[in-house]
Amino acid sequence: MPTVSSLLRSVPPRRWGMVGAAIGLGLMVGCSGFSAGDTPLPDTTFTRVLTELHMASSRQSRDVATPPGLRDSILARYDVEPSEFEATLRHYTRRPDRLETMYQTVIDTLQALRRPDRRRPDSRSIPDSLEDRSRKASDAP
Repeated sequence: MPTVSSLLRSVPPRRWGMVGAAIGLGLMVGCSGFSAGDTPLPDTTFTRVLTELHMASSRQSRDVATPPGLRDSILARYDVEPSEFEATLRHYTRRPDRLETMYQTVIDTLQALRRPDRRRPDSRSIPDSLEDRSRKASDAP
């Protein structure tokens, strides 16, 4: 079974631009985090947002016109404030093992979307907002 490191090396660097920027932002803001009563976004919400951000980054890297404010519209779709997303990103950058586990989910989802003809063991692993895209791709001639 491939490791996250080997999968990351197999993905073209241009696709990681948005994620690198998000992680860099999280590291720059660094010191402020959650107070004792705060909790990060749920793992499922965070991974779905990350997956869509990767999809958006991929579209931008292929020179497809993307609307301004796409990041904010993705966050709004999941009812997530930018500050919540950034705080959650900071939370997980301090917990690299958990971040790696979540990124494995993101990578698996992106690979499943790239190959819609392959059967997925658990269709719930694809975010609902991306499920329609996957179906449309597999229905195309």
